[in-house]
Amino acid sequence: MSKSKDSSLESKMAEGEILINQLFAGRYLSEGGNIGHEVINLFEDDNGDRYLYVTPSGIVKGHDVDTVIFVRNVRARKTVEVIAIGLGLSTVSDRDVERITYGGATLDQIFRGNTYHGGQDVFSGNVTYKAEQVLVPAGEKRVFITIDPENEISIREGLTQLDSTRKVIIPQGMRTYYSQSNDPKAYGQLRSMVDNASLWQQAAPGKLVADSAESSMAPTFLEIIGKEDDELAFSNLLAHYFDYSHASFREFAESDDLLGISGMDPDFEIVRETNHNIDLWIESAAHVIVIENKVRSGVNGIDENGKSQLDKYRSKAEEYAREAGKSPHFYIFAPDYSGIDFAQYDPEGAYKVIPYSAIHAFFARNCSAYIADRYFPEFLRGLERQAMTMSELNFRTMRSRFMRKISEAQ
Repeated sequence: MSKSKDSSLESKMAEGEILINQLFAGRYLSEGGNIGHEVINLFEDDNGDRYLYVTPSGIVKGHDVDTVIFVRNVRARKTVEVIAIGLGLSTVSDRDVERITYGGATLDQIFRGNTYHGGQDVFSGNVTYKAEQVLVPAGEKRVFITIDPENEISIREGLTQLDSTRKVIIPQGMRTYYSQSNDPKAYGQLRSMVDNASLWQQAAPGKLVADSAESSMAPTFLEIIGKEDDELAFSNLLAHYFDYSHASFREFAESDDLLGISGMDPDFEIVRETNHNIDLWIESAAHVIVIENKVRSGVNGIDENGKSQLDKYRSKAEEYAREAGKSPHFYIFAPDYSGIDFAQYDPEGAYKVIPYSAIHAFFARNCSAYIADRYFPEFLRGLERQAMTMSELNFRTMRSRFMRKISEAQ
């Protein structure tokens, strides 16, 4: 891009509106194997161009938008995570839409298999913008926007706290507009976030290849029954595989990057949500292990004194362990996408937070111990899902569906 073009783009961005749009939301994507039209935002087309689809409908009218911020909801639409940013926007003609292909398949071929309330969902033919640039969070960084002063996001470098009178960042309609006239302070903060070069990198180039292994990968049993993000299902599975090989669990318990318990007993009992409603209660001759599993959930039961369910579980377990002459240990298993600052609910640091990436790494490293269990490979894939950031998870899920649609269209 030439210097004059850069200056022109910056000048326009200084006065244009910022559109915030929520990606991959709503029941539509849960119906069958539907793929959101906004999946095109994540990929280059066969000509190396970037096109954007703004949900719902793909149509933007009556607004002078120069920046689109694509987000996913984190909490109550008051805190969102930025997935990507589109800059240098121009409109797309109907004729140009017909020429757009991914992996050799047209948009109509890709989306024509979608359904809506059981019937065929006809692709509208709308593509909102062509973008000169698509930016994503740099490296391992995560970027959040919030209007909630009590948000649970622990990182600070990538957190933008908006000074706004709005109740939510994005309404139920999945999009909203910020401008110098309708919300000047928040608009300036969002513009500063977009302009902060340390937060962003160019989205990786690369065209889709229709014979990708992802296109033929069958869904897991958890995905088939809609439990791939179900806390109860994962607690049951963890209990099963901990009990499946006591020798492996002993290694899990003694590993410093996991439970870090010295001298774990070879024999133990696992109790599920019976002892004081604790997710996993594991008891041996010398130890009481309390595990709270936080897949897609926060910390509940906070009373007027600021005490939470974690305090209650700790108090009950410590009392029991003291009377039984055993050592109590406390843990939280949290997906890598969680973003919750558990320390605010556990100021004394009694609970050790174990990321799912560490749990997945252990089971992947010790898979030979579970080779006779027919469901273990799918359990491992389920763990891998929880070990991703939400950006990675959305990308993989939509890419997998995208690839299958392309393969079906050919």
